[in-house]
Amino acid sequence: MKKIIAITLLCLSLGAHAAYPDRPIRLIVPFPVGSITDVVARTLAESMGSNLGQAIVVDNMGGASGIIGTSAAVNASPDGYTLLMVGVTTGASNVSVFKNLKYDPRTDFTPIGLIAEGPFLLVSSTSLPVKTTKQLIEYGKKNPDALSYGYGSGSAQMCTVQLLTMGNFQATGVSYRGVPQAMTDLIGGSIQFTIADFVNGLTAYKAGQVNALGVTTKTRSPLAPEIPTLAESGLPGYDLTVWFGLAGPAKLPPEVVSKLSKSLNDALANPNLKKRFVTSGLVTSASTPQEFGKTIESDITKWGKIFQASGLEQQ
Repeated sequence: MKKIIAITLLCLSLGAHAAYPDRPIRLIVPFPVGSITDVVARTLAESMGSNLGQAIVVDNMGGASGIIGTSAAVNASPDGYTLLMVGVTTGASNVSVFKNLKYDPRTDFTPIGLIAEGPFLLVSSTSLPVKTTKQLIEYGKKNPDALSYGYGSGSAQMCTVQLLTMGNFQATGVSYRGVPQAMTDLIGGSIQFTIADFVNGLTAYKAGQVNALGVTTKTRSPLAPEIPTLAESGLPGYDLTVWFGLAGPAKLPPEVVSKLSKSLNDALANPNLKKRFVTSGLVTSASTPQEFGKTIESDITKWGKIFQASGLEQQ
């Protein structure tokens, strides 16, 4: 009898995992609507939802440099029905920036896979008399109390701090809930420059609302090849890349992780999805869950070094 019961329970367990997912999946985006993280999530949700046969519902929970939404995700039930969009900010730089971070990406996430990577874009107000990164640096040195910059994420802040450190000039930082909010104030003239995600920065640049000074990666973007890299613009060696990935709470069942990983990589192989990411300045970057976990580990170290060199105090 005990043997029959054990076999029955095993079959039920296997059946439950085989049926996953049998209802819609919640995908928490820890940044506002319109941010690059949101754009990536909505593009991915459509394709993965089709692969899995269930809707993936995007839930924007912005605020506190992504901590609010990320904390909600890691505290959810590890059943595969609450997932999280992870980026450089929530998955790496926050570990150094915040003294009492409410989660640890190394232990509180179940990595599923990388999604895409790309550059940030340095943009300035059209009212500021600069057209290049060198001119911004020179202006900052001559006017040490005149510049302020906005940042909508911890990684954007760290990118800007790297710019200030390498350029040896000063500017006052202003924190925003997300990049769209920082861009609104930049266009309105409340701040003088920001390092924005490529979607928001390039859109404003092409509309003539801001000046584009440089991209943060070591190569130019094919979407705007006329914009030089920061490394070409007087900051040799400057090379910072933004990445996005998919994760769940710790202790997701291996069967669920395997199914989500396959669905994710199938979605990333879709030519239409690749094209949509390219228009956002991103390149798809498929991986295994283990490879994504190693990316998180290595980038925590990488961004930690940048933070230590910045002289900033932990929040």
